[in-house]
Amino acid sequence: MAKFKFTISTGYVGSKREEIVEIPDEEFEGLNEIEREALIQESWEDWLWNGNVDGGWEEIE
Repeated sequence: MAKFKFTISTGYVGSKREEIVEIPDEEFEGLNEIEREALIQESWEDWLWNGNVDGGWEEIE
């Protein structure tokens, strides 16, 4: 199992979130370096958008 530390920050002091995420070795089988990095990036984006970022907008005037 490959382990990665995924992080996100808004730039404010103390507004950082990080989590260790494991990706099964089988998902990397047969991938070249570019494909491997794409898989890790995709996993990070899934982590990011599935509950680690909350926000929105509203019209006030």
